[in-house]
Amino acid sequence: MVQNLLGKFEIIYFFMNIRNFNPKKKVFIIAEIGNNHEGNISIAKKLVVSAAKAGADAVKFQTFITEDFVNENNTKRFKQLKKFQLSFYDFKILKKLAHKHNLLFISTPLDIKSVNFLSNEVDLIKIASGDNNFQYLIEKAIATNKKIIISTGMSNSSDIDNLLLFFKKHFTTRELKKKISLLHCVTSYPVDPKYANLNSIVYLKKKYNLNIGYSDHTIGPEACLAAVAVGATIIEKHFTLNKKFSNFRDHSLSADFLEFRYMVDSIRKIENLLGNVNKKIQSVEKKYVKLVRRSIYASKRIAKNDRIYLKDIKFLRPQNKQSTLDYKKIIGKKSKKTIQKNQIIKLNSLY
Repeated sequence: MVQNLLGKFEIIYFFMNIRNFNPKKKVFIIAEIGNNHEGNISIAKKLVVSAAKAGADAVKFQTFITEDFVNENNTKRFKQLKKFQLSFYDFKILKKLAHKHNLLFISTPLDIKSVNFLSNEVDLIKIASGDNNFQYLIEKAIATNKKIIISTGMSNSSDIDNLLLFFKKHFTTRELKKKISLLHCVTSYPVDPKYANLNSIVYLKKKYNLNIGYSDHTIGPEACLAAVAVGATIIEKHFTLNKKFSNFRDHSLSADFLEFRYMVDSIRKIENLLGNVNKKIQSVEKKYVKLVRRSIYASKRIAKNDRIYLKDIKFLRPQNKQSTLDYKKIIGKKSKKTIQKNQIIKLNSLY
């Protein structure tokens, strides 16, 4: 009985401490492990732990049964993916490890059996760009009742309109906004910077009013940082232990620990720099207002009852609230008393 209670408390502890998926509060950063484990569960575990230390909010894998994903006649690709395939049991282990390290656990199902399995294992489901038109798979993902992140690679605005019409058959407008996030993505490995087209993030945010993020295939962290600057609230970046781990394509376009850590730290700084969508006097500015704003001062001695002309005034710091910067309220008026050179000209001393 004691062991059962301890087990329950352990589960509660996991879920009280794992990072929340809330892109409205801060940029949600996903370490896309994908197949960089190359089928080795020990490497997969190291990637999870390393991603946590690098500051990720979540790790993402790909879950598939090769026979249900790639045609066996495509021999080279089939053999590679068969080698990379982790078992469903492996994913249970990785989920527990991710939660232990305060990470959300995400995977991309690449076949129907994998969707059904992941319904009880993942915190979020990710749909790959290659499957953003695979309505049967998406329908099964919706049935899991998990939040869904979907990449929009190889899609134009008409394709995305159709995708969202499909989602609207299953969700109200309010549910759609809560359940679905879109990632701008360019399906190329790696993506040349001239094709990254990060302004698509601005376009998607304005058109669809959903959480919009960016799934990156460029080399280096710059595109992810720029994506956050233009409004991405989710960042997905490939992650590896070593860019030269093997000749598998994804390692070279992935971030290693140091690059990912730098990216995370930089994103957090950018979030602070961006602040809120408004324009007001910041608290740190208030002490400078009087010091650097100007008022109107006398440029020479002005006798009582003298009329004031433009040549009689100058515009100096600091500001005095009893004065003004609107010279038209002063020019042509007479002084009620003598004003000395460099003395503030107060509105209540004029007539």
